[in-house]
Amino acid sequence: MADNWSSAAGALQGILAFLDSELPRHAVMGLTGHAWHFCLGSRAGVVALPSGPTDFDRPAMWERYSRTGWRWERYFAAVPSGDAGAPVREAAVEWAIERLDAGKPLIGWDFHLHEYGVVYGYDREREGFLVDDPLTGEFGDYAAWEDWPPLGEIELLAPLAPSEPDPVEAVEGALRTALDCFAGKDGPDDGQPRGTEGIVAWADAFESDTEVDRAGNAYTLAVLQTARLDGAAFVADVMAALPDLEPALSAAHRALREETKTLAPLITLFPFPTGGHGNVANPGLRRAAAMALRRAAQYEREVAAAFEEALRLFE
Repeated sequence: MADNWSSAAGALQGILAFLDSELPRHAVMGLTGHAWHFCLGSRAGVVALPSGPTDFDRPAMWERYSRTGWRWERYFAAVPSGDAGAPVREAAVEWAIERLDAGKPLIGWDFHLHEYGVVYGYDREREGFLVDDPLTGEFGDYAAWEDWPPLGEIELLAPLAPSEPDPVEAVEGALRTALDCFAGKDGPDDGQPRGTEGIVAWADAFESDTEVDRAGNAYTLAVLQTARLDGAAFVADVMAALPDLEPALSAAHRALREETKTLAPLITLFPFPTGGHGNVANPGLRRAAAMALRRAAQYEREVAAAFEEALRLFE
């Protein structure tokens, strides 16, 4: 698994490297939409929960991932609690083993924690997968089948075969995905603020007495800033490869760089994993955070406008 705050993209990048199809991190992020995602994780009156960064349009990912040079298939199942869940889990395990035996590692959800990782093997005697995820270094690579999945949702993605996506079509698809993400369409319509307006909702929360989760706030900031930095690098590569798009995309690149500069002081105020201790409750710092987030949202609107202009050149 490659180093990446966006764990699904890190798992994808690691598998592509194993398959001798390695891409730079920013290319993986930009092509798949992970560079453009935002969800303000919210539940029971608390915002900026750590669930936000992984709350994206999961059914769409196997198709988005095909822009990276491999076709993918997805396995999803809801697991009932108790004994009723055993047959569902067993079917998923057999699906995974069939592909692992064919030499194909999997992207998997929710093993040691509620993040993505790489499933690269299994142990029938111990009844578990061998997993590389963000906590493998701390807990080891074994993940027992009986404990999976903690949240009751099985999600696995497997590489099928190499593909040869048209580079121009891949870029066009990536820009359209970005606009969907900015418009809040990258995920279910479940009431959680998404996209650029999700960033505005985050600012609104800081300007009110809404509870902002300390650790989740720090984590969400780190994921957002690094994602947009990768987005800027992706746009720079696209401009170099497709010079006709440079007049439109240069404005997007500038706005993305400004957005990440705007977010940088917040990373200092609310560092991961501590979250800055009492900083998230400090009225003055909350006002400063709200102002920065509103500026970030405005830069993101400029990115969206530039992407729309670039997409007109594909028509």
